[in-house]
Amino acid sequence: MRFIVFGDSKGKEKSGINEKVLKKIMNESSKIEPSPQFIVMCGDTVAGSNKEEILTSQLSRFRNIVEKYHPNKLLLPIVGNHEVNIEPIDDKFEKVLSQIYNDLTPDSHLEGYNKTVYYKDFEDTRLIILNAFHFGSTHKISEDQLSWFKEAASKCIKNKLVFIHSPAFPTGAHLGHCLDLYPEYRDAFWRIVDECGIDIVFSGHEHNYSRRIVDNSFGNVDNCYKRKVTQVITGGGGEKLRDKYKSKRGIVVAPIAVYHFLVVDIEVDYIKVCAISLNGKKLDEFVLDKTSGCGIT
Repeated sequence: MRFIVFGDSKGKEKSGINEKVLKKIMNESSKIEPSPQFIVMCGDTVAGSNKEEILTSQLSRFRNIVEKYHPNKLLLPIVGNHEVNIEPIDDKFEKVLSQIYNDLTPDSHLEGYNKTVYYKDFEDTRLIILNAFHFGSTHKISEDQLSWFKEAASKCIKNKLVFIHSPAFPTGAHLGHCLDLYPEYRDAFWRIVDECGIDIVFSGHEHNYSRRIVDNSFGNVDNCYKRKVTQVITGGGGEKLRDKYKSKRGIVVAPIAVYHFLVVDIEVDYIKVCAISLNGKKLDEFVLDKTSGCGIT
């Protein structure tokens, strides 16, 4: 199975999209063989608006561009702060996003979140999508979502990947203003990641590419992590790039300020992730061995 991931394609154009970069990403990703089965958009795909009709127009335009290069591909959206007007006071913008992707049929979703918290299964792989910008819970995975996440992540399935726009452990550009804004909730989230055998956590928000390993060195008295889990930040879809770099613990690949997308390959014995620039250059590649069990500790 192969799919692509990218995030933060918003721009200052009338469409709310950096169309020049997005089209280059779509063009380059459409060349890869074998072709990806589906696409995961890691949030902040558009600039957003406080007017529902403008957001609707932006999201429709974004989807039209993607589908021009990848026709008939399943699209899996993730809520970023710009999809819901930064700090929403209600769920009207979630409803717009849900309507634009009304053909999405998740295998399960959390009630009350307008199908923005859901999972989709592909044979022996589960993709779990979370919402860090539900109204009243900006940069927070609150109790109801944590409970749903734990149940979804506890399934004994070979491969489990999590997607959330706001990183648990940002590297610098948004340090202190991601899930780390609420350390207690961030730690509760990562305990589930650790205990339930999540393979990789993908995020955006910081406008670069980076990769780090989160292990027990990130823990404390209340959190003793048993596993080493990869966190990938992919925020190079079109927004102004940043390579600010302060948080260096566990870093494998420091922030790279280059527009890019990811290709994820899931095979019988491994998961491979490759970050690719607009001109087809490989920025990073890593492989996770998957020859053992379902990964629940």
